Amino acid sequence: MKLRQNAKELVLIELDGVGLLLGHIRYNRQTETVLFALEKAAFFDLYFPCTVVYDQQRGPVVHPHVLSAMTTSSVRIQRSRVSCFVMEMDLNPDLVDQYQKFLDAIAPRPSKPVPPDPKDPGPSGGGSRVISIRGPKDKS
Repeated sequence: MKLRQNAKELVLIELDGVGLLLGHIRYNRQTETVLFALEKAAFFDLYFPCTVVYDQQRGPVVHPHVLSAMTTSSVRIQRSRVSCFVMEMDLNPDLVDQYQKFLDAIAPRPSKPVPPDPKDPGPSGGGSRVISIRGPKDKS
């Protein structure tokens, strides 16, 4: 049985030589915690990395990092290069909102399925499901 990364959490990290990166770290909930992935693992993957810069008029601003333009999956980060990290529950809600808007612009989330209208005579609606195999000549 292959273990899969089945949990994710948004994290802000300060990476030597790169600066502040905001992205999702994924981990396997059955075998590790997000703290284990950030503190003990030699490497971890950061999905959709964005830079965080401080603008004097707008405050902290999230921008896509050049790395996110070059990859479609994740960036592998060496743990020894991380100076500090901030977990999602401690992040400024404005940063989280900006990041979610960025993700929605790149990969929109699927909308919730609309339940079928029972009055709709379509194939999944309230129409007849019995199909007669007799032709008009056979009915006499």
